[in-house]
Formats: sequence, structure tokens, C-alpha cells
Amino acid sequence: MARRNKNRRRAQAYGRSVGSVYVDGNTVRTIQPRLDEKDDLPVRSRKRKSVKKASAKANTGLETHVSPAYYMFVVLAILITAAVCIWYVDIRSKITTSQRQVSRLESQLNELKLSNDEEYERIMGSVDLEEIKRIAMTELGMKYPDQSQVVNISGEGDDYVRQYGKIPEK
Repeated sequence: MARRNKNRRRAQAYGRSVGSVYVDGNTVRTIQPRLDEKDDLPVRSRKRKSVKKASAKANTGLETHVSPAYYMFVVLAILITAAVCIWYVDIRSKITTSQRQVSRLESQLNELKLSNDEEYERIMGSVDLEEIKRIAMTELGMKYPDQSQVVNISGEGDDYVRQYGKIPEK
């Protein structure tokens, strides 16, 4: 639709009717452009001159008046953009500092865990269970329980049993 209107305007500018025959190639007739009634110049050249005048006016800066409100808007936009950029950089630096601190604390925790495990293994390695059993049985008079002293309690599948009440008698 737009192409048809463009062709119609082009045909009217050259003084042709819309339905006229269009010939292409080296046999095209030279068509004289329609002259303007005011100054006997072709319509196309008059338009070109007005465009040249407008562009010359724009280049000289005669019509470049900008209101103070526009300047204030541009300054405000620049200030807001700068504030957002500064805020963003500040947040990123805080995040980086926090990540470094977390990394430092994690490495410190790992060192403490390793030290704790080593100390636990050293202590457990120094304990002689056979010596403890000998001292308990000979010096303190402890002995293994008899079958009558053992009470079996159902734990319902738990790993351990907590005693909240009295142990039932057999």
C-alpha cells in the first residue's frame, strides 16, 4: 500500500497520470519536470533549495535555543547516573571485602578443625583401654554384670535409648 502511494506521488510530481505506461531501459523518453507557477523552477529543485537553506540555518546555530529546564534535566540525569555508579561501586567493594573475610574465616575454621582432630587422635592414642580395664577390675572391684542384672529395653529402631523413668523389674 505504501509503495503504491509512493509511486502515485512520484508520478504526479513529474506530471504523469498514475495509470501511464512506464518504460525502462535505453528507450526511455526524457520527461520534462512540471514547473512551479510561482518562480518557474521545477518542483524538485525548489524543494532541494529549501532543504539546503534549512540545513544551512541549522549549521549556523540560529535556531538552537535550548530552554533552562532542558539543561536542568540533563544535569539531573547526569547526577543521578553518577550517584548510581558510585553506589554500585561501593556495593561491589563491600561484597568483595565480605567475600575475602568469609574466605579468611573459612581457612581459619579448617585449620582449627584440623588442629582439633589431631589433638583428639593424640589423646585417644595415649589412652590404654586394657590398663583402664585392669585398674577398674583389680583396684576398684568392678566386674562384668550377671545375666540377672541385664535388662533389655526396646528402642523402636533408634540408635540409643533415653531413660525418663524407672527401669522395669523382671
